[in-house]
Amino acid sequence: MKLLTGLLSCLLALFGCDTRPSVTSITRASENGFDVLFSKTTLAEGAATFECFASRSGDCHYRVYEEVCDAGADACRQRTLEAFALAPGKRHRLEGLPTDVRHCVTANADGACG
Repeated sequence: MKLLTGLLSCLLALFGCDTRPSVTSITRASENGFDVLFSKTTLAEGAATFECFASRSGDCHYRVYEEVCDAGADACRQRTLEAFALAPGKRHRLEGLPTDVRHCVTANADGACG
């Protein structure tokens, strides 16, 4: 069975199939048929790619963070790793992120999310 799995992985690699795990999230909000926010984020192997497609304010505002939990504490806190804005049609890539990284995106410049 291991041999078959290895062989299949090699064959898929030859045809350009990517077997690395990734998570893609789409954030889309609309009002009266118009996009208020439309964004795509893909996380894979310590890297993240952020894409802004539409935002009412003119930019998608992102915050990349991790949850920090102290031993014995009742609640965790969020530690911001990076905050930035992207215009529609733009893409931004971050590398070297922790495996448990989280993100949020809003149409507002105040960055109040999550």
